[in-house]
Amino acid sequence: MNIPPVILNAGRKHTATLVFLHGLGDTGMGWAGALNTIKPDYLKVICPTAPMIPVSINGGMAMPAWYDIMSLDENDKLREDSTGVQESVNYLVNVVNGELRHNIHPDRVIIGGFSQGGAVSLRTALTSGIKFGGCIGLSCYLPGDIEDISVPAKSIETPVLQAHGDSDEVVSYARGTKTSDVLQKYFSNHKFITYKGMGHEGTLEELQDVKKFIETCCPE
Repeated sequence: MNIPPVILNAGRKHTATLVFLHGLGDTGMGWAGALNTIKPDYLKVICPTAPMIPVSINGGMAMPAWYDIMSLDENDKLREDSTGVQESVNYLVNVVNGELRHNIHPDRVIIGGFSQGGAVSLRTALTSGIKFGGCIGLSCYLPGDIEDISVPAKSIETPVLQAHGDSDEVVSYARGTKTSDVLQKYFSNHKFITYKGMGHEGTLEELQDVKKFIETCCPE
């Protein structure tokens, strides 16, 4: 059974939305509290929970995951289940399109996530052909073979904030910078921030940078 998303409604007139995807094994509750402390009052936040699926690197144990991860080898091009990645990309696009019911168009919707959720968000911004209000990728990477990605446009206008700790013990900083190098080829507005000494986590400093990005991409 799918768990309903956590929704933080706008405090006054709703003019923009953030859809934020959690990391492997987490739920929508995992980031909702932190995002609630930084969201502007015109912003609605949607924090979905991934479906429960067997995860290979955990011995096939089921947990909330946006796609299966078959290997911990960052050089393995088949490390992530490409079908599962695309299903989650499609899901995220559907959530964004659902905001049209509230007269919020995709260019006023920021997509983003942490780790696995950030990977889905980056892939969505890169391959969907949709101009979003922005894309936030925290401690993440582009899933799959990043040298073989079908990109519909040479210069994608969606602003991207990518952030990574240089002491990340789960998704290496090197993989983050390699992802950044690829993204800079396609996005006309891409920013990569390094946090000294930060592991696979979020910090107050990072949250403040996310807040600034939201207010810049989707001002009131």
